[in-house]
Amino acid sequence: MACVAALLLCRAAFAQQPAGPDKLPPPRPTLPELPDVGRVGYDGPAVPITLAAALEIALAANLDIAQARAAVDQARAALLRARTLGLPNLALGSTYTHHEGQIQKTEGNIITANKDSLFVGGGPTMSFQTVDALLGPLVAHQLRDAAEAAFRRTNNNTLLAVADAYFNVQRARRRLARIDDTLDFLTSDRPTAMRGGLKGLLPLVRDVVEVGGKEAFLSDMARVQVEVLRRREERVAAVQDYRVASAELSRLLVLDPEIPLMPLEDIRYPMPLPGEEWQRLPAEELVRVAMANRPELAENQALVQATLDQVKIAKVRPLLPNPALNYNWGGFGGGPDPNPPIVRPPARPGGAPTVVSQPGFGPSGRILRFDTRTDFDVGLYWRLNGAGLGNLAEIREQQARYRQAQARRQAAVMLVATQVVQAREQVQDWRERLIVARSALFDEQGQATGPVFRALRLNFERVRGGEGRPLEVQDAIRLLSDLLEAYATATTDYERSRFRLLYSLGLPPQHLVPAAPGPPPADGASAPAPQVQVSPPGAEGPGLK
Repeated sequence: MACVAALLLCRAAFAQQPAGPDKLPPPRPTLPELPDVGRVGYDGPAVPITLAAALEIALAANLDIAQARAAVDQARAALLRARTLGLPNLALGSTYTHHEGQIQKTEGNIITANKDSLFVGGGPTMSFQTVDALLGPLVAHQLRDAAEAAFRRTNNNTLLAVADAYFNVQRARRRLARIDDTLDFLTSDRPTAMRGGLKGLLPLVRDVVEVGGKEAFLSDMARVQVEVLRRREERVAAVQDYRVASAELSRLLVLDPEIPLMPLEDIRYPMPLPGEEWQRLPAEELVRVAMANRPELAENQALVQATLDQVKIAKVRPLLPNPALNYNWGGFGGGPDPNPPIVRPPARPGGAPTVVSQPGFGPSGRILRFDTRTDFDVGLYWRLNGAGLGNLAEIREQQARYRQAQARRQAAVMLVATQVVQAREQVQDWRERLIVARSALFDEQGQATGPVFRALRLNFERVRGGEGRPLEVQDAIRLLSDLLEAYATATTDYERSRFRLLYSLGLPPQHLVPAAPGPPPADGASAPAPQVQVSPPGAEGPGLK
């Protein structure tokens, strides 16, 4: 498993990022593309990773998926067992019996006897509930279908959890980059054009004070120093958030949580994700697609059918006879035998010998007269549990389970429809918020010349010209930090909502990650692919790129 994870991670490290279907023009913010490991509070190596690689590793190594795969094997074994209920059992063995003391004869007399017997052989035996043998495989078949649907549900839920954890890591990286940018505007000694050719705010104020500037700047410098300390404390918290998010992602991927994971996607842009065309469909059409695709609904439908079959079993159980058949063949012998008669010689020549019988039996502990033996018996019986009241209770219990299964399925239908509507709404809302936040930071060409950056540069220039106070620049830096935070939040949640939309539609993992492993085929046959709609109506080509 470790080798698989290492190969996938190495491939992810050198894989070229595909161009996503996002139609938003790529902005060019000042956020760093990839903070180095030392800047996130860790001196050792970091493991490079991409979202696609993380999803592949999860499908191969996640323990929840492994448990669901084992549950499928268990359900298939239960189906095989149900199909064998009508077959006879074969028994081979030996039975030895030794008795000493009182025993009752067939006539009812109590006698004292010492005896031994031995049987060696065997044969088929058959005793079963007819209704279970006939209808039990139908229930087991539905439970197997439910387990396979639960396996697909676990796959999708795990991919969603991994994607959420991955987006949390990206969110922490964007927060770190935003804080570093804010600290750069506050503390950098390097003049930049974005600051009107000036240093950061704290060095700028310090220089003004050192050359004998206004005394009022002393209080301004103290306020700027407090701002710097607050941002550094915020960075410590951001590093903690990054390490915690990375450890959670490692847990889901069954990797060492002490070694941080470093995503390779550029944090300045929304992550390229498939499924752009799904976002353009109305909610009613998306709900219809989800109803056909979501494995939760297939799982619940199979459980409903299984409980319905169990109701039928409970109703016909007391009506059908139950056979019992036993056949045994083998060798049987025992002892003791009666004492042998005494043959006395004739009293006179030519006379007949005299035979005198001996009462009692010979010594025990010996197996005599061992020879073949055949036993066969067959029976047919009906059974009423608890004089019929037990059967009535069973019927009512199974009917209650059937109603519960129907209610759970209806709740699943409502949940799926709600998730689709919520995901579509979140995609649209976060897209709009991302556009608004971006317009405040960047121009139409994606350059960092939006109103926030322009106001910041003008405030720096006013301080240099002696027309403005440093606190005005500090307010502009705070405003930039707030807008960068809003942009990072909108970018991350836009990515998250797009993935949640794909999840809510119930699209199979192979349309997000190639070669997604499924449950092993039963009896050497290839497992059928789930019948799902993967292309939006009216779209050209597959719905996922």
